[in-house]
Amino acid sequence: MEFNEQLIYTIPLYLGPLIFFALVDFFRKTKRYEVNESITNASIALGNLGFSFVILIGVMFIYKHIYTNYALFTWDQTSIWTYVLAFVLYDFCFYWNHRFHHMIGIFWADHLVHHSAETFNFGVAIRNSYFLELTMWMTFAMVAFMGISFEVFLTVSYIEMTWAFLIHTKSFKHTPILDKFINTPSLHRVHHARSGKYIDKNFGGILVIWDQLFGTYQKELADKPVTFGIGESFKSFSPVVLNVQYLAVIWRKIKKSRNPIEVFQSIFFSPGWIPKHAKPSDIFDAKALQPSKYFVPNNPSVAPMAKIASVLRFGFALVVFIGLMWFYADLTTTQNVILSVLFLWLCHYIGIIFDGKKIGALTESFTQLLIWGFAVSAYLQPSIEPFLINNFLAAGIFSAGSLAIYAMTNIGWQPQKDDNTMTDKPATA
Repeated sequence: MEFNEQLIYTIPLYLGPLIFFALVDFFRKTKRYEVNESITNASIALGNLGFSFVILIGVMFIYKHIYTNYALFTWDQTSIWTYVLAFVLYDFCFYWNHRFHHMIGIFWADHLVHHSAETFNFGVAIRNSYFLELTMWMTFAMVAFMGISFEVFLTVSYIEMTWAFLIHTKSFKHTPILDKFINTPSLHRVHHARSGKYIDKNFGGILVIWDQLFGTYQKELADKPVTFGIGESFKSFSPVVLNVQYLAVIWRKIKKSRNPIEVFQSIFFSPGWIPKHAKPSDIFDAKALQPSKYFVPNNPSVAPMAKIASVLRFGFALVVFIGLMWFYADLTTTQNVILSVLFLWLCHYIGIIFDGKKIGALTESFTQLLIWGFAVSAYLQPSIEPFLINNFLAAGIFSAGSLAIYAMTNIGWQPQKDDNTMTDKPATA
């Protein structure tokens, strides 16, 4: 099976649990899965899969090259003890990789996407940056140097990723015995807190021994409820904005820097570091400086019809993504670029609707331009005959559907107030 096909078959594993639990939440009215954040999580997850498809080809080559040419030890790759060793090595590397992503500004720009969710559920587990694989592979190269084959590494990574998914839940509130040995939902809730003594704690993957050894272990305290999110708290549901927003923070630090050393520190020092002559308000917005007890999650009011339209538009984006992944090898470079931009644009389109912004004709016009641009390109450079026989008919259907969704979006739209201002009253749970 080709790698792109494997990614496509991963989609149900990625989105299936999110959709299932979101529907259960909707019918039970427990409000643990907001429509805006759930769609954003799903959109970010698909973008991560798409970018990973490109990046992982290079990562696999590097890993296999190190293992083949520079492995320090030789192990029986079929032995259960090799898998045990691989698991411990992976978990150790995960701890430090995860910690580095919180300690180094440019890495935080990548990892922040995951932490920017202001709710906590299984959807957050798949909310990973578009560029995650670019910054993840470096520490894991040690596993290859230690003589672990890529196949064994991959098996162990699936175990770790499955556990990482399962601990993103508010269930299992009290697990005091398990907390001593493994990373539990309770410990991971602490990790996702935005302030107080919970910040930068519990970096472990499955084992908590690394946190206990290196001083980053913290239990969830009954008298200190967790407030989810990040200090920066960017006011957007757009996956595109969330993936680049912290780069703007780094840029503001660079502009306030007075020498090359401070420029270096702006990029690589901890996210909380600011240049010597800068004030926090020069770098961060008001909400970033707001105490957690006054924090209110970003949740602008959006008309019900706009929410329905956004769900339909996400379906449109999903079809574009699957088509891009399935046929990428047969499409021309121009066609791949158009479909990639269309997918990212649709995700951004949905996000700014959830931000409470009115969608004008120009936004929809760009969507139409991309749809018909692909149709014209497919006509001039036919590459997938069965798929493109009626490409203008297909474009017409997508075009009409997008226009209908656009019309639905603006039904009942009302100007929204900014829900992210400072408040003089503590937020309620």
